[in-house]
Amino acid sequence: MNKFKMDQCKAAQNSNRSEFYFYQDWSNVPPNSSDVQAIKRELDLHPDAWKLPVKLNKILANPDYSNAIEWLPHGRSWRIKDKKKLLNKVLPRYFQIANFNSFIRLVNAWGFRRIKCGHDSDSY
Repeated sequence: MNKFKMDQCKAAQNSNRSEFYFYQDWSNVPPNSSDVQAIKRELDLHPDAWKLPVKLNKILANPDYSNAIEWLPHGRSWRIKDKKKLLNKVLPRYFQIANFNSFIRLVNAWGFRRIKCGHDSDSY
């Protein structure tokens, strides 16, 4: 990470600005398997009602889209690799939007926040 970006990260962490978000790592919290199975059955019955988290998971699980969007190696956040490919290849198939800013607004509305500091910077 370059010095300018590190200074920005330190400044954001030390300020009370609303742009700094605390990241809680939930990767070691085991899900209740009966709840997960019930949700999967419900989603299989109603694919038109899939919400952003389900669509995003399907996109990230598809190896055909790995050149546009990918999980980071630890699996706790994802990163957009190629904005043009995401716009042209992925978004029209899963969403009724073709505007990158609209996609980011939707992602933010679901509570995802761009990580601005550290090894995971520019990921969600």
